[in-house]
Formats: sequence, C-alpha cells, structure tokens
Amino acid sequence: LFRSPGIGMDRDRPELLGHEQGIRMLTQRVRGFSLIELLVTMTVFAVLAAMAAPSLMQYADNMKTLAQAEAFYGSVQQARTEAIRRNVPVELVLTDQPPVETSVDTNGLTASGPNWIVRQLSDAPPSTAHTFIEGKSGAEGSGRAGGNSSVVINSNANTIRFNASGALVGSAVTVRFEQAGGTCAPAGPARCLRVIAAAGGQVRLCDPAASGSGDTRTC
Repeated sequence: LFRSPGIGMDRDRPELLGHEQGIRMLTQRVRGFSLIELLVTMTVFAVLAAMAAPSLMQYADNMKTLAQAEAFYGSVQQARTEAIRRNVPVELVLTDQPPVETSVDTNGLTASGPNWIVRQLSDAPPSTAHTFIEGKSGAEGSGRAGGNSSVVINSNANTIRFNASGALVGSAVTVRFEQAGGTCAPAGPARCLRVIAAAGGQVRLCDPAASGSGDTRTC
C-alpha cells in the first residue's frame, strides 16, 4: 500500500504550546508615571533636600574647623621637633602677612592670625634674622571666594616658642578655632576646637565641648 507522505505524521510532531495552542494570548500593558505623580515625587525630594541643607552646611563648616585645627596642631608639633633636631630655638608666629619665605622676618604678628609661620631664631645674636621652615594660610581649604576663611582664630599669644630642649618658652598658650557667626557646642551646633601648648612643651588638640573622664578629647 502506498502511504502519502505527511499523513499521520502530525500526531508525532511535538506540540509547542500544549493546550494553549490556538488560544489568543493577552499581553499586559506597561503603565508609566503620570505627570501628577512625577510632580509629587519631585516636590517631596525638594522638601527633604531643603530640610537637610542646614545640617550639611554645618557639617561642612565643622570639617573645615577640624582641618584647620589639625593643620595648626601639626605645625606646632613641627616647630618643637625642629627645635630639638636643630638644637636652636624655633617659634611659630601668628600673622596677617602672607605665609611665605619673604615674610619670615615680619613683625606683623597678631593673636588672630589667620596665617602662621614656623621659623628658626638666629643662633648668632645680635642678629635678628630668621630661617624660614614652614608657612600656612588660614584660608587653605576654606572653600570661600576671595580666600576668606570661615574659621576664626583666637589666641592668648601671637607666638609659640620652643627652646633647644623642646620646652615651651613662657607660659602656656591656648589657640581657639571657632566659626564665623557660629555658636560653639554645647550651646550651639558649631564644633569649636583648641590647640594647647603646655609649659613642658606638650602639645594637644582638644574639644572644649567634650566631657567625661574617659574622653580623650577633653580640654
């Protein structure tokens, strides 16, 4: 008997769709955001950003204060180290003059800075010539136009001097780092710091708002 090709072979062909073969499949439409929903979302984000802005600005000011206080602390430590290493007196002076080598012999000293210079005193009196070691500007990292720093320096002396043994010459010096227009903690949100040079030559950076016997940040 002749068997026509293809007859009866459909029964052996696998069904790809199974029982759903021949049934019209429905697809779900993807729905996007409406204009109203988008405006509501943007409004919520704007309100949250406005609420967070003061805290972020205060955080930035606190970080600037910390950076400047740490830089000053490092310079005082360097002045003491250089005095011992060179076996001659070395001093850090606060000044309103540019903190560059040409200003090393300046007499324009001020307890409010904002700049400072580390210099070696002459080892051949009566010469008053100084040797430049380092200079730092208080406006470094201030992030303000015109180079004006948001950090205010207040000190009970314009000079921190160490003798050849690394001991402080004169009485203890306290340098305060505060924020322009800000109220120091705990009365306000501003983080104010101090650098203290003790009579023995020890130098430390501390937080006057810190309290507790176990807190190493206390002044």
